[in-house]
Amino acid sequence: MSASVRIAVFYGALFLGLGGTFAFLPVWFAGRGVGGEWIGYALGAGALARFFAGPLVAAQAGHPSHIPKILRWAALAAMVIFVAHAPFSNPVLFVLLGLALGTAYAPLVPLADALAMALERRGIVQYGPVRSAGSAAFIVGTLSCGWLIAEFGSEMLLSWAVGAGLLLAISAWFLPQVTTAPDELIDDDKAHQRLRDALLFCARPDVATALLVTFLVQASHAFFYGFSALLWSAAGFSGLLIGALFAWGVFFEVILFNLSPWFRKLASPLVLLLIGAVAALVRWVALSSDPELGALIGWQVLHGFSAAMTNLGMMAYLQQHTPERLLAGAQAVNSSITAGLSFGVGFAVSGILYAKSGADGYLVAASVAALGVVICLGLMTVQRRRG
Repeated sequence: MSASVRIAVFYGALFLGLGGTFAFLPVWFAGRGVGGEWIGYALGAGALARFFAGPLVAAQAGHPSHIPKILRWAALAAMVIFVAHAPFSNPVLFVLLGLALGTAYAPLVPLADALAMALERRGIVQYGPVRSAGSAAFIVGTLSCGWLIAEFGSEMLLSWAVGAGLLLAISAWFLPQVTTAPDELIDDDKAHQRLRDALLFCARPDVATALLVTFLVQASHAFFYGFSALLWSAAGFSGLLIGALFAWGVFFEVILFNLSPWFRKLASPLVLLLIGAVAALVRWVALSSDPELGALIGWQVLHGFSAAMTNLGMMAYLQQHTPERLLAGAQAVNSSITAGLSFGVGFAVSGILYAKSGADGYLVAASVAALGVVICLGLMTVQRRRG
């Protein structure tokens, strides 16, 4: 198999599991008798674990050739932790298991992205199209898991997660290796030095501001990811219909990821970030009105822009500015902030908002996205003036 196929298969296995768990893990928790606030804490614990663990694990990769081995062990650990959920119903234990699961998942997406970026630099793959395999698998995951839950109940979520975890662990053994040319120098510095340098790079004012924009836009998604399935269930939607709504939004991610080699030539990374932030703002204002199914189908189109454009914008910014020895570390810092801390804080706050105000929680999400729009416009203005 080509390198593109092998990394696409890994993305597919990874997002196949995420497609079910993102949409229906809150439903599984509710089926085990866990209340809204504790669901938020359990989801937030996993995200916060990714914030702390991601850079520490990724710093072990001093060169992209080290990445596949780390991903193999992380994938195996994630599957085992999902199995460990089976006997429990105690919300405190779910928070602890969330911490463990978040630690295992911490390196999976950022290191897969770093590997794809390294291969793209060598002209072997294109990031957008191989990443689109993950979005396509996410669609399959949400639809399939939604159907299983509709037919057999919420406990099917755990079976789905374990099965997808097994596929992920297997696919990790076939990831492509990044070879080193004879004239390439491999740094022999220590992990803590790489982590320090990655943190210093991400603290650079322009990079830090771009990360802040991404953090805000992604954090604004937390209420949707954590509680839209519960809101839609309360509105009488079946598990299959909920899965279809998630899949419909992600379908537009697939389109945009595949078109990304074209529009990345036409628009700067910050323009992509701005498009993502504006799309999120409009989307959350619309969903706060608890729209009917027909309107909801239309508004879900914006998911491709709020999620994919934000991801592509930040990835393109890192691709332009990051030294290769810091690819894994910088991408892990990016992920820990924009997919770890953002959702850790976002899920915890969203659980409280859901318990107290239902769909009005989307208005808070919209205000967070609006702040991201303002900061992104400010960064674009500063960079334009500097020429």
